[in-house]
Amino acid sequence: MTGQLTEAEFMQQQQREQIANDPNAVLAHDLRDERATNILQQLNPDNLLEDLEHRIRGEKKQGNTWVVISSDKAPVSEEMVSDFISFLGSILNQNTAMSNFAPKEINNIMEFVRHWYIDHMVVNAQKYGIEGDYSEYDRIGHIVCSNCFIVLKRAQNGQESRRIFKMMKMNESSSNNNKKGGFMDNFKVW
Repeated sequence: MTGQLTEAEFMQQQQREQIANDPNAVLAHDLRDERATNILQQLNPDNLLEDLEHRIRGEKKQGNTWVVISSDKAPVSEEMVSDFISFLGSILNQNTAMSNFAPKEINNIMEFVRHWYIDHMVVNAQKYGIEGDYSEYDRIGHIVCSNCFIVLKRAQNGQESRRIFKMMKMNESSSNNNKKGGFMDNFKVW
């Protein structure tokens, strides 16, 4: 088999030659890399947790800053925010998003989240200063449950991991092997 290339090797060689001979191909490759990096940044669980932290506080994003939605209400307890972010951090992470959950497993995890939320609020509502404020219970409950469900739904049947690895495969197969660094370097922090 010496001297003969497999189909995959031939395709990679053709792509490398095309990139070397066409400056627009380099630009397209860089745009693909930038797009993939942007998608991964959006999926970063730290960004989601930061967003949830502000939303539990009752803030909304305006441009690059967070502002309080209603100045009529007293600020929420920082202890409550901390407790919820700690709990949510154990569920809303890359391990969860990249998992392969069956629908029944998602239902079981959501039931766990719901029970934890109810138990936690019953025990700590007075300490958090929201005892009897059922609209606040609902608001926080919707934030917690909807975000957990969305992340779990992305992991249903391994959808998220397949999507990311397909994107990685596409990017790596179209990348120039001589280029230092690349798309896979984005995962080094994870």
